[in-house]
Amino acid sequence: MIVDTRFNGGGWLHDDLATFLSGKMYMTFEPRGQKNMGGEPIWKWQKPSCVLMSEGNYSDAHLFPYTYKALGIGKLIGMPVPGTGTAVWWERMIDGKTVFGIPQIGMRSVSEGFLVENHDLEPDIKVNNDYEKFIAGEDQQLNAAVNELLKK
Repeated sequence: MIVDTRFNGGGWLHDDLATFLSGKMYMTFEPRGQKNMGGEPIWKWQKPSCVLMSEGNYSDAHLFPYTYKALGIGKLIGMPVPGTGTAVWWERMIDGKTVFGIPQIGMRSVSEGFLVENHDLEPDIKVNNDYEKFIAGEDQQLNAAVNELLKK
């Protein structure tokens, strides 16, 4: 599976996505007299995956690839993501139309000890889409992701 997070504005799915993609089979189903027909965990992805990321990722679109890499789930492919991963509290003004976010909660890396915000995230496989090729319909980053998964 290729998870394309490029130019994503964020949200709050980093843990849900990382948990889903980190499935490791620990039991198989074998009905009497039949071959293996899957296994546990049922509700998690158990096959190879990789993440496409770009310089346009923001907020949780920085935290998800960071989490994916920290857990060693698979490869990050694309361009570096700026260190924008901070939880934001959203406020609506009295007019009901104006909404703004206030960075409230820093996310600290347990293994590296730093706040993830302001730390760029480098891909495992750096691929910059050439503009001319991209507008002609060739996505070099997607091609690199497909080639990486075909190795598995």
